[in-house]
Amino acid sequence: MYPDAEHISRPHIYKTIILIPNITTIKLQDRCIYITGTLGTLTLELHKSIDVQLHDEKKLSVYTTKNINNKNKALIGTTCALINSMITGVTTGFTKKLQLIGIGYRVAIQNNIINLTIGFSHPINYTLPVEITATCPSQTEIIITGINKQIVGQIAADLRSLRPPEPFKGKGIRYINEIIHNKDTKKR
Repeated sequence: MYPDAEHISRPHIYKTIILIPNITTIKLQDRCIYITGTLGTLTLELHKSIDVQLHDEKKLSVYTTKNINNKNKALIGTTCALINSMITGVTTGFTKKLQLIGIGYRVAIQNNIINLTIGFSHPINYTLPVEITATCPSQTEIIITGINKQIVGQIAADLRSLRPPEPFKGKGIRYINEIIHNKDTKKR
């Protein structure tokens, strides 16, 4: 029927290569990748249709030998992005900066507990995980740092969701570079 039908049904190799910096070491064991750098170690469990091979301690190839379809190509791209984020995390780390805007809004950090006073009748205490550190250079700024990009972003989003910026005056917790478009008040 189709001259290339036999060619389409055979599996081929579809792969992507990731370059590894000198200051990181990668270990493959039991369908898991362990990436170690100057800041710590991260682990990633591989999907069943994705394979990884290490070449010369400098290159990592991510590939699939199963049917090449859009799902497997997307899994390869996602796996490569996760591995690149892990390499960046163990070498330089990730930071998120938050800013508190409002009268009487302030923050204090003691023993991995963030104490927020953000306009409620009671202060809010937020406990950080062990692998995440937070500092407050002033009473209205929070800097969250860590090696896992997902956890750093999730903690920043959780803190922001405690008091998101309101649309009329912009009071609340926002990211340091976030732009809030204020609404006009109702006019008679």
